[in-house]
Amino acid sequence: MPAGFTLAQGTHSAVTPQPRSGGPMERHESFNRLVKERQGQVDLVFIGDSITQGWEGSGKSTWEYYYGDRKALNLGIGGDRTQHVLWRLDHGNVEGISPRVAVVMIGTNNSADDRNTAGEMVDGVQAVIDSIQEKLPETRILLLGIFPRGREFNDQRGKILQVNQVIRKMASRSGVSWLDIGHHFIDGEGRIPPTIMPDALHLSPIGYEIWAEAIEGRLAGMLNQPPKSPRKSRAAGEWTWSMPGPDGRMVDAALTATLDGHTLRGSIRFPQGRSFEFQDGYAAGPFLGFHLDRIRPNGESITYRMSAEISPDGDGQTMNGTVRTSLEGENMDADWKATRD
Repeated sequence: MPAGFTLAQGTHSAVTPQPRSGGPMERHESFNRLVKERQGQVDLVFIGDSITQGWEGSGKSTWEYYYGDRKALNLGIGGDRTQHVLWRLDHGNVEGISPRVAVVMIGTNNSADDRNTAGEMVDGVQAVIDSIQEKLPETRILLLGIFPRGREFNDQRGKILQVNQVIRKMASRSGVSWLDIGHHFIDGEGRIPPTIMPDALHLSPIGYEIWAEAIEGRLAGMLNQPPKSPRKSRAAGEWTWSMPGPDGRMVDAALTATLDGHTLRGSIRFPQGRSFEFQDGYAAGPFLGFHLDRIRPNGESITYRMSAEISPDGDGQTMNGTVRTSLEGENMDADWKATRD
């Protein structure tokens, strides 16, 4: 054990293995069946909570591109804390496999004030790393900093930063590499854009693409493989945008977008001369999102939250998206699209 890593509070909840029931237990048992089926066929595992489990939802396309041919296995369970991961590791989740790399990101669910102190969270993450190294001695570990949470600056995010400052020192261990990518999810004013984390905790498809891009160089090196090229965004340029209007008829407009890194800027211009600028615009790989705010002639405030995926369409390209329209507290959802040659 590296110098400086000792249990802050003795035995406590974050380091005491604890099972869960219901859906989480069913998912745990499915992992055990899966590792039995894939003996010798697992080179990469991701271990974590709902943010990791989300590779099977919002992150599915990104997972397939970056990890689909890497014999990868997702061992994330929503709601898990360090103590639940410890129990899973003790009860079969990695039995009989020997992955080359384990990507670990755990602890956000321990961070609420009524759960664990920052010191206890450090202990919990350390205990998870201890367990992985004991059970998978040949596996290299890529330990990620716990991602930020909460749209604005807040005490819980500060607590997570304190934990990250300490657990990064685990990289002094043989076989452990540290990477903190949380800054990729925060804008220049310290906010978490809803286009990246809609609830300021869980990632959108854009967020998963940013995650994969951010770790690819390090991960590929640990796997002794060439890194995969990032999927280039094709969002920039001129588009013909269409969405159903209040009467159900399609409304067409000109969508113009520019891209600076992952930051998407632009506007939608209507034939009547009205133009609305993007807010919180981001794009990564085939995914993009932004929102538009405007005041209606009667003084009502209306917000359009847009998300889309760009796909080839014959000789041109198409954005297929959804929009949530929020008007005075009422939400309506609809589909939209944009095309270009």
